[in-house]
Amino acid sequence: MKHNYLLFTAMLFVAFVGTSQNTVEVDANANFLGYANVFELPANGGGFVFGEAWGVPDLKTVVDPGAGTVTLQPNFNTWGDGTDPFWVNQVTGEGNKIFEGNTYVEDNSLIGSELTFIGGVVSNTIDPEYTVIAFIKVFNSDFSVVKQESTELVAGENFEVTYTNVEGTDTTLQYGFQVVGVNANPDNETELGSVVVSAPLVVGINDNALNQFSVYPNPSNENWTISSMDQRINTIQLFDIAGKMIGNINVESNSYSMSTIGLNSGVYFARINGEKGSKTMKLIKI
Repeated sequence: MKHNYLLFTAMLFVAFVGTSQNTVEVDANANFLGYANVFELPANGGGFVFGEAWGVPDLKTVVDPGAGTVTLQPNFNTWGDGTDPFWVNQVTGEGNKIFEGNTYVEDNSLIGSELTFIGGVVSNTIDPEYTVIAFIKVFNSDFSVVKQESTELVAGENFEVTYTNVEGTDTTLQYGFQVVGVNANPDNETELGSVVVSAPLVVGINDNALNQFSVYPNPSNENWTISSMDQRINTIQLFDIAGKMIGNINVESNSYSMSTIGLNSGVYFARINGEKGSKTMKLIKI
């Protein structure tokens, strides 16, 4: 009887405490890996063709530790000179495969715990024919089972993906991003757009919960003052809505006033790199 009581108490304790929980965020300094899955076009049956490890630059993903960003694009690497019928339809001159590019961090030390993956979407100009998501994937030992949680990426907003289906058979955990769509002609790279992600965006005024950075006034039609109460700001990088860097300012102070004169009205993003950490803040020019 005593044994059963102790067993019940232990089970109740485990149920009350629950599984431990970890949070990771987009980190452009992380060790990103690449994997490609290739499928036939729906018109050709949509069947799986092959999957293999793929270089991150060859996925057309640009990881920029200096800017703190990861830029996701449609795949142009497979096009070559356009004469390979496997990749390019020689009649239509269009891509001949569906390319799923996965850019991710693999961290098996996170196995056995619930996980939340967070970040910010600096911009999203990608052609709507392409699907781009943030994901957490968990595999068993022979990769015959995959459990996935994912979310869409909306420009100017933070994203969050949470994985809770923790099981004893879990052996491999990946978190990152996926771009799916027809392999593309590099001549169309600009118009097909991209998605730029970073650490979570600091949206609004005087949000002191994230590295003590603040911006005011925001919106502004003359200048933004970016400051910190607890650390020196080393540099500020300014990006337009398309993710193009339009300014890189050395600050070396706790505060900096940035003129908005000459900028078009709209949304911008400032990547603030301080001595204790970095954050991306959404700025509005009116």
